[in-house]
Amino acid sequence: MPGTILFTNKVAGGKEMDQGGEMLFRYMEVRDVEEIWEMDQALFGSMAYSRQDFLRAVEGKYDRAIVLAEEEEILGYAILRVLGVEGELESIAVKKKHQGKGFGKQLLREILSIGDREAIQKIFLEVRESNSPARVIYEREGFRAFSKRKAYYRDPEEDAILMERTIQ
Repeated sequence: MPGTILFTNKVAGGKEMDQGGEMLFRYMEVRDVEEIWEMDQALFGSMAYSRQDFLRAVEGKYDRAIVLAEEEEILGYAILRVLGVEGELESIAVKKKHQGKGFGKQLLREILSIGDREAIQKIFLEVRESNSPARVIYEREGFRAFSKRKAYYRDPEEDAILMERTIQ
């Protein structure tokens, strides 16, 4: 799996993603961990994954960790944990300077595609209650809120909205 190109230039719906160079989805590799960890720290602060968390995602048998890259720059990543017929979107992020360009939605769609190929029937995720842009994307992609976890996030403390989507 590592290094496998999942998708290049075209994204779901046939729209060009190309912002200058070749863009592709590929499985996350050990060599990506430092750059992804730095991005995660900048985006999530105290809630960021550790380097070890990312290494486990790359090497773990239950995780499907992907990156969206343009040439050598990683624009974003997503990690899906596969647990039998269920999956959990463990993390998804796009570098701050590339947010608002549709890359998060494309990462999510690629994760849903992987879930379909893995015969996952349902995918779960948590999202900050205040993260309206992400919630809108999740809802448009078929996720529905089904519960809330009180004070799940910190810095600042905030509730998590639990969402799910049936794939098959």
